[in-house]
Amino acid sequence: MSKTFLMFGAAAIAMTAYTAPAIAQDAVEEEAESRQDVITVTARKTEETLQETPVAVSVVTADVIDNLSLTDLSDISKLTPGLSFDNEFGRDSNRPVIRGQANILGASGVSYFIDGVRISGAITDYDLNDIERIEVVKGPQSALYGRNTYSGAINIITRSPTDEASGRASLDLGENGQQDLSLGFSGRVNDLLAFGVNYRYYNYDGEHTNLFDGEPVGDERTQSVSGVLYFTPNDNWDIRLRAYRSDSKDGQPALFATTADENNCFFDNGALYGGQGRYFCG
Repeated sequence: MSKTFLMFGAAAIAMTAYTAPAIAQDAVEEEAESRQDVITVTARKTEETLQETPVAVSVVTADVIDNLSLTDLSDISKLTPGLSFDNEFGRDSNRPVIRGQANILGASGVSYFIDGVRISGAITDYDLNDIERIEVVKGPQSALYGRNTYSGAINIITRSPTDEASGRASLDLGENGQQDLSLGFSGRVNDLLAFGVNYRYYNYDGEHTNLFDGEPVGDERTQSVSGVLYFTPNDNWDIRLRAYRSDSKDGQPALFATTADENNCFFDNGALYGGQGRYFCG
């Protein structure tokens, strides 16, 4: 199973300054800015603190990802109430479920977004080291994001380049041939332009063995690279250009195949449901 994921994104934001009419409101905002634990979210397409957002949203920050050594998006469900992932059929077939609202056929009721741009398909192999925070919006308020978000939306906010030159490197080794190498570097070219580059290689040989030929089952491999340019021509404009490419090659998931008779399922020849290649079981 091979999957290539390529994304380009660009955003430009214009901001104007204004004077608040109430002195009390200014005092509240200054107090919020002075606190170090204030989390800013964009769940409603505008920046606001998590406490002020009148929607059900859970946030997982980059610090939480680093401290708990989370490896993929399925780990996020362990920290988010009302969110669950199902990776039993491999990384390419996961279906996020929010508040138990799920369907068997068709697209999931939860959609993925990267910096507000909808991404189709599964992105469990996304590099978590390139994430600033993950916002999980739950309930009907997620309809603001558009199609296939009737039960919720998962919005990934990527990192911006740092003002000072900095680099990072990490290597995780585990059982069953698990290797996770991540490299990153960012800095500022001049007063107007900053950049960032990230690379990740992930390999997992699988924890099961095919008894027929002795080969491993459930192996996973991913290589991804991303780059970002951050341009600030003046105090009112921020221009951000980002590109991301991911190439995943996963083997056969740890499943078994049996005939329909062993599952007590029978092909419908038209006697019950009009045929159309369906099966009925029981």
